Amino acid sequence: MRRVRVLIATVVPLSAGALAWWGCVVGGVDLDTTGIIVGLVVLVPATPLAIWAGAGAEPERVASTTRLEIGEVPRRPRAFQRRPQVRGRIEEILAAGRPCCLIGAKGVGKTQLAAAHARSCLELGIPVAWLAAEHLADSLQAMAAELGLLGKDDDPAAVQRRMRDWLAERREPYLLVLDNAVDPDAVAAMLPATGVVWVLITSTTHAFERLAEPVAVERFTAKEALDYLRERVGPGDVAAARVLVRELDRLPLALAVAAAGIVGPPRIRYSAYLERLRGEPIDQLLARPSGEAYPRGVAQAILLALHAVSGPSRDLLGELSVLSPDGVDLELLRDASLTELAGQSLVSFSRDGSTVLVHRLVQRVVRESVESVADLVERAARRLRAVEDVADADTWRRLPYITAVAGHAAVLWEHAHLAVVLEVRQAIAAHLLYLNDGVRAIPILAAVAQGWELLHEPDHPAVQQARHQLATAHEFAGRFDEAVNLFEEVVADRTRTLGARHPDTLHSRARLASSLSGAGRFCPALFEEVIADQARVLGAEDSATLTTRFNHALAHSLAARHAEAVTLFEGVSADQARVLGLDHPDTLVSRGRLASAVASAGRPDQAIEQFEQTLAAQERVIGADHPDTLITRFGLASAYEAAGALAQARAEYAHVAEHIEAVLGPDQPMTAAARQALARLKGE
Repeated sequence: MRRVRVLIATVVPLSAGALAWWGCVVGGVDLDTTGIIVGLVVLVPATPLAIWAGAGAEPERVASTTRLEIGEVPRRPRAFQRRPQVRGRIEEILAAGRPCCLIGAKGVGKTQLAAAHARSCLELGIPVAWLAAEHLADSLQAMAAELGLLGKDDDPAAVQRRMRDWLAERREPYLLVLDNAVDPDAVAAMLPATGVVWVLITSTTHAFERLAEPVAVERFTAKEALDYLRERVGPGDVAAARVLVRELDRLPLALAVAAAGIVGPPRIRYSAYLERLRGEPIDQLLARPSGEAYPRGVAQAILLALHAVSGPSRDLLGELSVLSPDGVDLELLRDASLTELAGQSLVSFSRDGSTVLVHRLVQRVVRESVESVADLVERAARRLRAVEDVADADTWRRLPYITAVAGHAAVLWEHAHLAVVLEVRQAIAAHLLYLNDGVRAIPILAAVAQGWELLHEPDHPAVQQARHQLATAHEFAGRFDEAVNLFEEVVADRTRTLGARHPDTLHSRARLASSLSGAGRFCPALFEEVIADQARVLGAEDSATLTTRFNHALAHSLAARHAEAVTLFEGVSADQARVLGLDHPDTLVSRGRLASAVASAGRPDQAIEQFEQTLAAQERVIGADHPDTLITRFGLASAYEAAGALAQARAEYAHVAEHIEAVLGPDQPMTAAARQALARLKGE
């Protein structure tokens, strides 16, 4: 076909030129003009015809006297995904004369990408040597034998030198693939320093980056994974296929094994395979199917990598296997070395390098390879207990870290029901309650309370404390009716088991009074009774007694008894300043609430002055974005509004709405209150 095109592209322009010359002669055109006309007539069709003749032409095969294929290049697997970006990068590096190394975890498809490039070379007549580089000495000896270069008495070093020299002497294109290389020194010793050989390496270790230009091979994209299943398995339940893709972490090898299991025989549905995936041991379910173009199953590949690292690295991976698959912040691993695990591609890192990632399949293989998952959970939980060391003043700054630990602790509980896990989750909830963040504390404490009930009898102190904290979370979230119901149960249980004047019972009675006030059921007598009991049992200057006095004053504000609230806030803030210090965070909170009470009592100008003084102190002591500081700023905005300074009020409400949402999220009562106030002022 190509010869016909070439013939047409040659004959047509020449024929057109001849006709043009004859026409010019008949028409009496002068010689110079005739030359110009004939040239144009020939050139105009000649260019596009030449392009057409070359279009679709097969690349010229390279003539070679060398054996075309040494070793076994893997065949093209079914439903092979081309991954053009990686393929293009391979071609670019090799064309520039540099060795290329495909680096990635086991099962991501490095070998198949290298094989695809090797098959392309073979189709062009370019010889390929495919060596199993994990046993490089044996592979070099086999290659030398096939080429007739193996001497009778050659030792491995002699074979290595002879093959290196032979490769250096190549003067025609030649592809050398070193698949699954493990020893950079051994590879470096046999690479030729000169010649035109293209060297393509696949490995799980980044140590080869000093020998070759690395190309990272990642898992399939979600689209590639779904395309693979559609081509390999055929039509099916797309939603279930998406779930399977997620369960298998888009790992090409795992998808290949799963597809083989679905296709059968017997053929099964995606949903049926998912049930098997979640119910059977992974080393049985994900073993290599007969006929698959992979050397070993997923579990076996991961276990081989696991056995290649030291004991401490295996212990660390054990901990990572029971933490969240979404990633582990490096801050939690400050005392750990990840070098070996990364070198074996058992872990990877986020784009910014701050998070360690472990495939779900790796996690599962590790968990199923140990005798006791509970031991892994206990070790990981002890690591998470570092969250207990976060100081109250730093809680709001460390909230992303605290939230991440909360996610890990929830996953740990799924793996093993241990008391140490509940203690970690309770510490997280305590941090959230310090920030008045009941919204996020509720689900954590609900799970903690259920957990302690699973481990202990209902009257156990741990159960009662968890239920007390859960009730507090409901109160802080503005869910006062739920808080009242829970506190009434806890007070009854603690009174029965500990006594009415036990410090824990008094604490629950005090919070019950606060919740009743929040629910609109003002109860000054209960407050006064608890304060008197706390003063007798704990002392008048104890922090618990002072906190109850603060809440007593706050209850008067909620009941619109502003004059009494002012008096009560003045008394508690003065005592806190004397006992705790003028700049203590609790003292500053009371001063801010005092200013709110003054504003509500009809003295906004005086309140503004008090708010501004308190706000300046809080910004200096605990930070401008601390939730308590933002609550004071909200009060300042309210005072500005009451004084008719609407521009200042709008600015302060906007500041609070933006910053409280950034710190605590959009679902907090204070966030909603600030946005509502801002909308109200904008509507005026």
